[in-house]
Amino acid sequence: MKNYKNLISRIAHATKILVLGSLVAMTCSCEDFLTISPTDRIISDDYWKSKGDVNSVLAESYRLMTTSDFLNRLIVWGELRSDNIVEGNYGGNNDIKYIMEANLLPNNGYASWNVFYKVINTCNLVLESAPEVKDPDFSPGDVKMVCGEMYAIRALCHFYLVRTFRRVPLMTTAMVDDSQNLYQPQSEPLEVLDSCLVDLQRAEDMVFTSGNFLDNAANNKGRITKDAVRTIMADVLLWKAAFLQNEAKLNEVKNPELGASQLLEAQACYEQCVEYCDAVLDTRMQYILNYEKDNKGYFEGLGFELHDDYPILYPLESKGGYELPNTSNNGKNRTSRPVYDHIFNQGNSLCESIFEIQHLSTDQNYNSEVPTFYGYYDDTKFVTTLLSAPRYMAEADITGAIYKHSDFRRINYILSQKKDNEEIDKYSIIKYGYMSWSEDRSKTEGTTTFGKITYTYCPSNTAGGKKVIDKNVNWIIYRITDVMLMKAEALALLNSDLNEAFNLVKAVYNRSQTGYHNGSKWVGYSEPKDDLKSDNYKNADAMLSLVLEERQRELAFEGKRWYDLVRKALRDGSTQSMLDILIPHKYESNADAYKAKMSEVNSLFFPIAEREINTNDLLEQNPVYEVEDLYEQN
Repeated sequence: MKNYKNLISRIAHATKILVLGSLVAMTCSCEDFLTISPTDRIISDDYWKSKGDVNSVLAESYRLMTTSDFLNRLIVWGELRSDNIVEGNYGGNNDIKYIMEANLLPNNGYASWNVFYKVINTCNLVLESAPEVKDPDFSPGDVKMVCGEMYAIRALCHFYLVRTFRRVPLMTTAMVDDSQNLYQPQSEPLEVLDSCLVDLQRAEDMVFTSGNFLDNAANNKGRITKDAVRTIMADVLLWKAAFLQNEAKLNEVKNPELGASQLLEAQACYEQCVEYCDAVLDTRMQYILNYEKDNKGYFEGLGFELHDDYPILYPLESKGGYELPNTSNNGKNRTSRPVYDHIFNQGNSLCESIFEIQHLSTDQNYNSEVPTFYGYYDDTKFVTTLLSAPRYMAEADITGAIYKHSDFRRINYILSQKKDNEEIDKYSIIKYGYMSWSEDRSKTEGTTTFGKITYTYCPSNTAGGKKVIDKNVNWIIYRITDVMLMKAEALALLNSDLNEAFNLVKAVYNRSQTGYHNGSKWVGYSEPKDDLKSDNYKNADAMLSLVLEERQRELAFEGKRWYDLVRKALRDGSTQSMLDILIPHKYESNADAYKAKMSEVNSLFFPIAEREINTNDLLEQNPVYEVEDLYEQN
């Protein structure tokens, strides 16, 4: 039987004879939610009888997102082709090598979308079966919440697919029987995004309000909540508007009336995006204040001087009044570590996080993708693996550097320590890989090398032969600064309230500006240095550039950068402007050849996997990859 049909058939077969080799128990207990419990129970035709049956399959949708196949695509699809990433130590991974060299072909392993459709089909199973379960313990409210989560996850997976492949099959019914038509045609991007919006609009009224999972961080951050739904909605609207603008440019000549209509619809999408971002920001303000009040002792232990209003918040001068968890402790040993630890090392930050893929340091639920792609600590040094950061991100004193010396994100995200002015070959990505650092920031006269930074690495776990943090190395899908910057982007694209857009960017930027060099020594300060001047960003184009730059600084290595660049190219209707950003940072030689390979907007999307094209006659290849041997692999 054909491979594609075999895949879908296996998914369909799971409804009648689904062996859940590993399920997560979805309860209010953090440990139960994250612990994978092996079972050999066979799910047969009469399986859907109880609340536990539904929760088991619900849990499977979340578990599938913790698998390597799913997580590695979030990194590969969202970062690998961007200017955040350069060659690390490939070893024998030719698929990574070819993508990095812009030799992406349909036979590349990362062109497979199988695991995303497995998640989608699992969501469809629950949506179709859960309402039919007759269990007195499974109330209508339970059904509503479970289905809301499934609508949102289905939308999220389709959203990743359309951003990566452009035209993809839209799968809204469960494949439960071999007699069904297992071959699915592709839908146009706007159709897929509209379906996502419908799912999310349903989910918004069905899922829990953020914080309502009985004081359980893993559930509040690891399960879909209203904040998560609204954040995904805002992101989808940004992309729908970009696709509409792209279509409008194509229609400027052949159908100008349609093009004008599409531009108006795009504007409406940006307005709705702002509304959804505001809905998230408005609720988070009180959420954060309550968190600080409830954790007063912890923050006092860190040296913060608490006040009645906001002990660790940086006041944002904007209409919404939203304030970020700050890195300042009122002038005492100003450091970005408390915020960094809360977001990445400890996981499930109540202040910052919206939705994270949950992990524990167990063999069943171990996040192997961070050490595999970004590196790991081996008791003596940090080992660079497949990928590394470019020099213009790691060093602050070179032309084109994106981080200033005052920006602590640089040393929180990238291992850029030099020893005795040695040249560094690879700049390791350490965003998830170490716990703390201390510093001697004295500067040697006449050199460009700052003093020693001593890193203390996380307790290690040897699962998979690599060592990494021995806690929740969660993968963050969305956090609050992402929402702030989405709102700023939408405001800039509307060319309305650019001052508000600037304040949002400035708040994100200033949080990490923790010191400066005065020419002879490192100087700390309690208030952020005012590096950004609003007078420099008085028009929409300048503001859009600022937002794009700040998204790169803030969200580096979180699977966002490539998608940001593609969204820009869609709006422009051309790859030229985004390539002017990408090429100088990514490809130091053969720039013209790389520009030629990415000259069309379609070239920014992945090809449909070769085996899918060969086995499903309804699928059409991305036209850029239709000619055999278009790019020579070398």
